[in-house]
Parts: sequence; C-alpha cells; structure tokens
Amino acid sequence: MHRSVVVLVVGVILGSALSFGSAEAERLGKGDWLLSVGVAGHTGQFIESIPGLGAAGFTGAVFRFEQGEVGGTIALSRFLTDHWALDLSGGYSAGREKTDDFLGTRTKETRSFTVRAGGDRYAFIDDDVALFLGPGVLFTRGHATSTVTGIPGPDATELGLDARVGMYARLGKSTGFFAHIGQVLSYTSGEAPEGKISWWSSTTKGSIGLAFDF
Repeated sequence: MHRSVVVLVVGVILGSALSFGSAEAERLGKGDWLLSVGVAGHTGQFIESIPGLGAAGFTGAVFRFEQGEVGGTIALSRFLTDHWALDLSGGYSAGREKTDDFLGTRTKETRSFTVRAGGDRYAFIDDDVALFLGPGVLFTRGHATSTVTGIPGPDATELGLDARVGMYARLGKSTGFFAHIGQVLSYTSGEAPEGKISWWSSTTKGSIGLAFDF
C-alpha cells in the first residue's frame, strides 16, 4: 500500500516535470507563498516492550530501535524578505520489516507523524533556480507494532534540531520542483509499564516533490 502511494506521487512529479512549459514568471521574493507537496524519507525512532512473566520473576523490559520510513510531506513557506523564508511543514510516514527464517515469519510495522518549523536562506542562481539552506526544530511521534510480542509498543516522542540544504527549480509559471536533504540531531523518550527509556540520535532525512507559488 505504502509502495503504491510512493509510485503514484513520483509518477505525478515526473509527469508534471515533462508537461510544464518554459518558466515565465518573476523571481520569488518578499510576500510570496510557496506550497510544497512531496515524498519524504527518514529514519524513525521507536520503542518496543516485553511484558513481565510473574511466575519466572521477570518484570519485563523496554528497548529502542531505528527503522527507515517513507511517506508524504506538505509544507507552507512565506518569504519574509527576498532571500529568507519561514517554513512550516508536516508529514506522515510508515515502514514495514518482514523476516522469514527458521524462526518463522516476523513482521514489524511502524508509523510516525512529524511537524517542523524552520527558516531557509535562498540563493538564486537565476530567476527560476535557487539553492536554499536553513535550520529548523521538529517534533515526531512514532509508534511500532511487532508480531513477536503481539503487543503494540509505546509511543516514542522525538524532539530535535535539523539543518537542510536543497534546490528549487521553476517548471511553469507558478509551479516548481524541489528536493532537499538534511541532518537531524534529536532526543527521544518514552514510557511503558515495563519501564522508561530515552536516548540521543543523529539521522538523515530528505524529500522531493512539487512546489506551487502564489
């Protein structure tokens, strides 16, 4: 299901890139808005727990893991000056890991929701192409379910700082193409009946899609 959504979005992006004519619009600047929609990927932070076994004296355990996810993202940017833009975005991602071996079939599914606020400095190569770079703060809530325990894991709350670099290229009068990559430094924590856990992490993220200015 998730793979089909990604293929559909990528197809729309590539089709749009081939269908739009030459760009005939003024350079983005102060007062302009940019609405971006695309496909995103990141490394999510998750928690699993193992319930206790009273008869054996085992009180349970809680542990963390990372897993790559793919999903969709939407962002709204406002140019405060001719070169600086404020960006607010949100995204939903999901992942699935399936293992078949002598122990049988095991599946681990994840999902997460992220919101981000940041600022980008645009450096225009010409009226239609620009590089951008900027910092941001993000909040992510991740959830995992595993067939090993059969019990949904507790939510993992991630707070982080990120820095990203990307490129914007106009395809039509009010439509453009964007892509970016970034580095995330974050602190994640969570709590289950079996205990509490927290950790620091450094991961990467990125997105690609279409941007519409107005």
